[in-house]
Amino acid sequence: MDYSGLPPVQHCSRFASACAKQRLRNGFSNQTALLLIALGYPIGFASLSLVYTASNNRGYPSSNVLSQNRSEITQESARSAIENWWDVRSQVFASPYNIAAASEYVAAGPLWDDLNKSDGPVAWLRNRSQYYTYQSTVVEQVISFDPGIGSRPSMVIRVSSSITLQGPGIYEPSSSTNDYRYTFAYEGGRWKIWNYEQV
Repeated sequence: MDYSGLPPVQHCSRFASACAKQRLRNGFSNQTALLLIALGYPIGFASLSLVYTASNNRGYPSSNVLSQNRSEITQESARSAIENWWDVRSQVFASPYNIAAASEYVAAGPLWDDLNKSDGPVAWLRNRSQYYTYQSTVVEQVISFDPGIGSRPSMVIRVSSSITLQGPGIYEPSSSTNDYRYTFAYEGGRWKIWNYEQV
């Protein structure tokens, strides 16, 4: 190209434009390419990290948060939950049949559902104006304890109890020794009974 007839400013402008076109045809120099890689790689890596983190964070708490919020159950705390449940039974299975009192020690699970059923034990007693009194409940032996790492914690205990079913025209004392498996759930910042069964 001949730029000799152009004014100095236009000459510079046309020359710069031609140089730019020449660079596009020939590509970047090695020094320019290395500079772009050195600057662009960390920025691109950081951007990819942000995108990956954002795409994987769907509002769920991480396992670290869950483990910080949930204390591990001990044999003592499991036994305490069972004994607290026994203490509150006289309010649940007798007038005023206060099922809500059990919510401190019973988690939302099969036992809680059974207490609240229209044909459950509490409804059965209320409909007949009957109730239980508890003379004694004693743990004779802790047979096993499983802290439930990766599953639901459980405890098997041998219990001796003396109770009496009372109501209009009925007075039935009974004593027994049985083995029960209690399972637990972490709810409301504490370990509670999830369910139990005779074994």
